[in-house]
Amino acid sequence: MAQEVHVAVIDDEPSVLESFKMILKIKDYIVDTYPDGPAALKEVQKGKYDIAFVDYKLPVMDGLEVLRKIKEIDPDTEVIIVTAYATDASHANAITLGALEYLRKPFMMEEIYELAERALKRRRMKGVKKEGGAQPLPPIH
Repeated sequence: MAQEVHVAVIDDEPSVLESFKMILKIKDYIVDTYPDGPAALKEVQKGKYDIAFVDYKLPVMDGLEVLRKIKEIDPDTEVIIVTAYATDASHANAITLGALEYLRKPFMMEEIYELAERALKRRRMKGVKKEGGAQPLPPIH
């Protein structure tokens, strides 16, 4: 059996969380959603995510701070910053802090799939394996 892909989605808008969940479940990804950074980081510490989609503007701590903390906990988790407030400076900051990409709202389903595939390819190229490590990441759909 192929290894499962675990995705965290962190956004304070319930409709965005639901959209991501529906879109990513089509590819059989296991999706957990969180309304803010602290709630997500508790689970990230368990080392269970391959990919995280993180909203730029969040309550409690902003998306760049969440990105920074995810990378401190698990540098191999691929993070995509999602925002409706895109600027060149915030894009550059996100990439500098280790984000794979910057996804602008509103987004299309195909963009999410493309970014998830890029994240999995990048993990494969780094040779990252989940705990128990013998299984390769699943094929890209």
